[in-house]
Amino acid sequence: MQLTPETVYQYLHKRQLIDEEAVIKGNFMVHPVKTRNTIMKIIVRPENSLFVKQMQKDIVSDGLFQREINTYTLFKNKAEFSSIAAVVPKLLDYDDVANIMITELLYDAKNLYEHYMLTKNFDLNLAREQAVILSACHVVPEDKSIASMFPKNLPWVLQLDKYDADQFFVNNEASTSIISLIKENQVLQNALINLAISWNYTHLIHGDIKWINFMVTQDEKGFTQKLIDWELADIGDPLWDVAGLMQSYISVWLLGFDNNDPAGYQLPEYMQPYDIKNTQSSAQAFLYEYMAIQKYPESYYGTILAKIIQLTAARIIQTSLEGITYNSKIEANNMRCIQLAFNIMSNPFNALQELFNIKLQQDYVPG
Repeated sequence: MQLTPETVYQYLHKRQLIDEEAVIKGNFMVHPVKTRNTIMKIIVRPENSLFVKQMQKDIVSDGLFQREINTYTLFKNKAEFSSIAAVVPKLLDYDDVANIMITELLYDAKNLYEHYMLTKNFDLNLAREQAVILSACHVVPEDKSIASMFPKNLPWVLQLDKYDADQFFVNNEASTSIISLIKENQVLQNALINLAISWNYTHLIHGDIKWINFMVTQDEKGFTQKLIDWELADIGDPLWDVAGLMQSYISVWLLGFDNNDPAGYQLPEYMQPYDIKNTQSSAQAFLYEYMAIQKYPESYYGTILAKIIQLTAARIIQTSLEGITYNSKIEANNMRCIQLAFNIMSNPFNALQELFNIKLQQDYVPG
């Protein structure tokens, strides 16, 4: 069964998720959202609106669906996840025959990317709140059986050495070409291998942290955030999530350059608020709040930050390759991303200083 805007009302009514009286009074709207999944926002009343997500029926999608449902089950049933459960939309129903899940809709919310683009204000309180949210997620499960609910997968970008370049995105010449380039580069290849070796399979992680997965709402107390999209949740290395957020600062900046001017390094005027120099305070606030909550000894900050910036480089490569695959072409900004990843892997300490104005003792050996 494939949900459509025309059939979703009948489905929700059958699942007793919709107020028939509200629909009769005309308070019912369906807003389809174009993504790889079928997404519909169902507006009934602001306080009673729904978010409907349906994934494909195939082996990969079935696995992703089950990971997201397993994560919500943990949030509901395990006390150690109560803090993160409070900042995640409530799961109202799911149907594992048709891979459909329904959560509350965060009415009038904007994702963090949209919020920053509208306000041009990198509020440090938002950055610190992101650290609180990730720390609430990054729990080592007390029940050892929880680990069996997740696949414990390495991110694919840390497995480039294990497969041929054309096995990652089949029949996509552009991405195959770039993966071949990376595999032939000893600095990048060795750094990715070392990150894979040092990967920790310890904590619950979100697995796909980026600005668009934080939803920002406003009430009388100000702005607050919730974290969505848990289909890549896993038992893994918490610093991968931290790197995901750091990657967002860099990607918005790098992808803001003019693709038609490969030699240019001047952002268009409308993108200048997102120059990496203008977001350093926000990135620092997030990083240092996260490390403080995690109670890392300050003497260990250098080791942690060096690993985070290298994982950030891996996330930049991954994001760039996914963009190349989606567009089936290589643009100037994709190559800027790969070049920056190389620079970071070559000298992570210099990268931390240049990108985020963080100076470190160079006593960390990757891997």
